[in-house]
Amino acid sequence: MAKKINQSTSPGKGLVAGFLAGGGTALVYSLLFPLHRLGHYAIAGGLALLLGRVAYIMFSGLDTSQQAPAMTDLPVTGDEAVDRLIARGRDLMAQIRQEDELIPDPELSNQIVELERISGQIFKTVIEQPGKAPQIRRFMDYYLPTTLKMLTGYRRLTERGVSGREAQATKGRIESAMKVVLGAFEKQLATLYQNDMLDITTDIDVLETMLRQDALLGSGFTPQAGQAQASAQAGAQAQMKEETK
Repeated sequence: MAKKINQSTSPGKGLVAGFLAGGGTALVYSLLFPLHRLGHYAIAGGLALLLGRVAYIMFSGLDTSQQAPAMTDLPVTGDEAVDRLIARGRDLMAQIRQEDELIPDPELSNQIVELERISGQIFKTVIEQPGKAPQIRRFMDYYLPTTLKMLTGYRRLTERGVSGREAQATKGRIESAMKVVLGAFEKQLATLYQNDMLDITTDIDVLETMLRQDALLGSGFTPQAGQAQASAQAGAQAQMKEETK
């Protein structure tokens, strides 16, 4: 998850600035444009509110927190075992996000964001097709917990300021391992769709075979030839109907 970068805020200062800006705007408007009608008062009031709001925001300070969107609440499948599996996965990802909040390394943080994205797709796939749940058992029982353990170790080494050669080597191995983990997660997601892709490929092969059998596919096939063949078939069918009368 991307780190939060908070700009200091001062609501009290913003209120004072907003009040002064709004009042000043109304005063200047009344000097430049005499307030003879109700509409004039409405315009002056609107401008005062607008500029007062702008001043309030500018002097209060903005919260520029930037973070990856949290994994949205996932629906239940109706299968208790699958629901428990998904809930456990979400809990592990929540713990990984907590570790990320305390890890200052931006590259590692970006990898964790990508890991969360892929994990979310894996969970979504299993929710849509609960029958695929057995395929992510090892992912749930080993890959996610081990990833969490690695990141916890990295965070502790960083917090304690351990800077020895062995500590740096360990942190380097964790950083390299995260790249491997991302690749493994991507393959896990692809594996879930492997049978679907095989079914699609099989359907395409069958379709092409039928088109060839009907002389609708091949190097000699052209739209004109197809139209001619269709016309010939229609004529033959019409002739057969005439003969049967």
